[in-house]
Amino acid sequence: MKVLRVRHHDASVTVSFKLNRFIDDWPSAQQRFISGITNGFHDWHPISSRNFTLTPAFALQDLRCKCQLFGGACSLVLAPEALQLEFENVTTRVQPVVLETIRRASEWFVGALGDHGRDWSSFHTLTHMEALDADAVDAYLGQFLPAEADELAETEPRVKYLPSSRTVLSGEQEGWLLQRVVEKSGLIENGVFVDTRIEIQSSDLGIDDLMQLLARIRRLADRAVGLDCEEV
Repeated sequence: MKVLRVRHHDASVTVSFKLNRFIDDWPSAQQRFISGITNGFHDWHPISSRNFTLTPAFALQDLRCKCQLFGGACSLVLAPEALQLEFENVTTRVQPVVLETIRRASEWFVGALGDHGRDWSSFHTLTHMEALDADAVDAYLGQFLPAEADELAETEPRVKYLPSSRTVLSGEQEGWLLQRVVEKSGLIENGVFVDTRIEIQSSDLGIDDLMQLLARIRRLADRAVGLDCEEV
C-alpha cells in the first residue's frame, strides 16, 4: 500500500455519551448540568449565564440545554438520552483544549448521570489533512480505484470515478467499531478529507482509559488506510 504523509489542517469533532436510560426528571438534570459545568470548568475557563441556552419543547426527546465555550467554537449539549460535545475549526494547536474539555465534561456526565447507566460513546471526526509530498494525493488515492474503473471510462466517457477508501475495523473483545472514509479534499488543494466514526461500548471504562483506547484505534485506522500523520 502506498503511504501518504500528512499534517492536520483542521477538523470538526462530535462526541456523544449515550445513556442506557433516558432522563425522566429533566428540570433536575438541567439544573445539575448548569451548576456542574460551571463548577467543573470555572478554574480553567470562565463561564457565565450567557453561555447557556435552554430549549423548551412539547416532546421530551426535543428538550435541550446547551453551553457554548470558546466563543462558540465548542458546544456542550445535554439531551434526555445523551450528552453531546461539538467542536469546530480544530487545529493541532487546540487539540489539547479539546481533550481537556472532553475529560471535564465526561467527569460531570459520569458523576451526575451515572445512575442512568452509560451505554456507549461515539466519536465522529471530519478532518482535512495536507499532504507533505507535493502531488502525492492522486497517486495515493489512485490505488483504491476498483478494477472496473478503466472499463467504465471506456464505455461512459462522461462519468468519472472519484477514488476513495472505505475501511471498517472491529475490536470485538474491547467492544468498538471504526468506520473511516478517505477522499480528496475540496478545501485544500493538496490534501485529503478523512471521515472517521468510532463507537465504543464504554460502560466500564474511565475517561483516561477511554481516551487511551480511542488514540490506539485512531493509530490502527491510520495504518489500515496508509496515512502517516506528522508528529507535532
